[in-house]
Parts: sequence; C-alpha cells; structure tokens
Amino acid sequence: MDYGLIVLVLTGALVDVAFAQTRQYYFVNKLLNWDNSQNYCRSFLTDLATIENTDDVDAILSTASDYTGKAWIGLYDGLINSWRWSLNDSSFYAEGETEFRNWHNDSDQPNNLGGQQYCVELLSGSYLGKWGDTKCSEQRHFVCYNGTVNGISSFIKVNRSLNWTDAQTFCRENYVDLASIRNQTENDIITNLANGEFVWIGLHREKVWSDGSTSLFRHWAAGQPNSGNLTCVTTLFNDSGQWSTEKCFTRLPFICYTTRNAFYFYIPHTV
Repeated sequence: MDYGLIVLVLTGALVDVAFAQTRQYYFVNKLLNWDNSQNYCRSFLTDLATIENTDDVDAILSTASDYTGKAWIGLYDGLINSWRWSLNDSSFYAEGETEFRNWHNDSDQPNNLGGQQYCVELLSGSYLGKWGDTKCSEQRHFVCYNGTVNGISSFIKVNRSLNWTDAQTFCRENYVDLASIRNQTENDIITNLANGEFVWIGLHREKVWSDGSTSLFRHWAAGQPNSGNLTCVTTLFNDSGQWSTEKCFTRLPFICYTTRNAFYFYIPHTV
C-alpha cells in the first residue's frame, strides 16, 4: 500500500464549492461495510459525512459526478447510543440523568425484536417497573410530565390507548411532554401510577450521526427510512443525493469529511 497526497484528486469539482461549506467532503471509492468505513474516515480524515443542509447534499454529489450508486454517510441507528428523551431540554436534566435506564434484564432489553422497536414502555407483571422496547405503533396508556408542584415533579397517567407518537402529541398539547425518568425515585413514582399496566414513557430511538452532531436535517428518498434490520444510511447518487437505509454489513463506497480549514491529509491508496 502506497501513501500519497491525493486530496486535490479526491475533491475534484468540489474545490469551487467547498469554501462555502462547514465541511469538505471526500468520496472514497473503496468497498467497505459501514463500521469499516467509519474507521477509515476517522483514521485518515475526520469522520463519515455529517450533512446539515441541501448545500451539503450538493457538495457531496459533486465529489463523484460519474458515480450513480449508493455510498455510506454517517447517519446510523444503534441499540445503545441512539436513545433520546422526548423532552429535549438540557436544563431539565442534571448530569447523568439523561442516561438513566431501567431495562428489563440488560442482556435481552432493548432487543429490537423484529427490527422495528423504536419506542419504550414501562412494564408490569413480573417485570414491574422495568423497561422494554416495542413497536411505536402499539396502543398503550401513557404517562405525561406536568411540570413541578412545590418543587416536586408532577406526572399524570392518561387512560387512553394511543400509539407512541400520538401519546407524545397529546402530552405536549395538554401537559409538558411524555414522561422522562431521570432516576430510580421517578421510576418508582411512575410504576405506581401505571397501576399494573404497560405504559408509554418518553424514551425513543433516533438515528444519530457518527461524529455526535445534533443536526436534525433529513433527506429521505420516497418510502424511506425503511425499518427492519436496515440500520445504516446511504446517499443515492442517482436520486439527487437522497438517503436510504441499508444493512450495515453491505460493502459500499463512502463519504468522509474534514473541516474546511484542514487542507492536507495523507490518505492510503493502491498504486
């Protein structure tokens, strides 16, 4: 394996537009699965591509004008790091509280059974007070957060069967949001409120960026994202750079980035 300074070769037509972008993108025509693509980008550049707007989409398309297939970007869906609370207010959580979890038997929950379990319910019966992931389309009663009363968090159980998204909307319109559980004390309170039923709480799984970016920009192709076991994301060079999900072990070319101030990198290539 030889090493050469090939940044200008990789950027090609990108040179004219790169300076208007936060990131400079590189098309790597090397067939790797998503994990190995991530490792490659982190080793030789910064990371797999994060995309924040349509200008970024255009910049990526310009890196390989003759390519018409799929290429990995940095968006993915993981069972460990992709969980987010519906109430997205950093001031609401003390240090470490967004990471509180009470999964039933950590070895089997969350398990994404059937590949479509993106929402979390507080369990009952022999699993009392533990959490499990399930399909967001299931109908459940749910618990809303209603602010504080005399400095104590107030929770309301709603005895109405809704899917997770509709429960979230109901809580936001009538209270504050679906219930976040920040510690064992709140978990016990909500377990008592549930009164022996399975109920929705505010934890759900979202696709996240490899570099930890909080960009909410999405550019899905028609019919996407597909659930199931298609948990990593590609950009489609033959469909205006729109995105589709793909099995993470598929070997594809990929898009890396650096910040625009980083100009020179030694990238391995085969002579």
